[in-house]
Amino acid sequence: MVSCKPAQSNIYFIPTIHGLHNVNKNYSYDSLKKIVSDLKPEIIAVEIRPEDIDQDTNYLGKNYPLEMRMMKYWFPGTKVVGFDWLGSDIEGREIPSNYWKEISSIKKFERALDEDSFFNKKVSYCDTFSNQRLALLQTLSLPGLLSSKDSLLTTQYYQCLEEMLQGSIHERVLKFYELRNEKMLNHINEIIRKHKNKRIVILTGDDHFIYLKNKFKNDKLP
Repeated sequence: MVSCKPAQSNIYFIPTIHGLHNVNKNYSYDSLKKIVSDLKPEIIAVEIRPEDIDQDTNYLGKNYPLEMRMMKYWFPGTKVVGFDWLGSDIEGREIPSNYWKEISSIKKFERALDEDSFFNKKVSYCDTFSNQRLALLQTLSLPGLLSSKDSLLTTQYYQCLEEMLQGSIHERVLKFYELRNEKMLNHINEIIRKHKNKRIVILTGDDHFIYLKNKFKNDKLP
């Protein structure tokens, strides 16, 4: 497991696999829960927006992966905080019920790419990396995943997308992904500053893990 210890804190990053925890017997929801429990965190940071962290189960269920929204129920005695970012258009506001189908910028960008036959065919060449990743995500335990080619394949996939979309209107898809990662990193830094000397477990989707891991490896935290 990736561990960083900046500024008198114990920081542990754990990549999660969202719905694939349901099919991966070696990295199930139960095994994730045990991993977090064994680390005995004082703070659990999850991929939920800070402004949504106290919302009810119904609201969270419409907008976030199961493992993220369940942490506060699995660990009721531990403080759970959020660090996600989903777009400037809903910062500080509740996510509307029709947001993902009708409002979300990134979903509109992704649909436009899917409907563009020329660029959709171009980016299909990147599927070789995502298909290899999927095989790993469906079968490997967390230690196995961390020692596998998963991070390399993730990097190769996004490099391929960048190459295929460069100079086109669909570059905005990648720009949004990059901005989201930056915003998430800023929120995580803020969490660490607020909770110095605390043992913090940070749960992030596997797609974001390589970016965040590298940032905390190479950057000195306050």
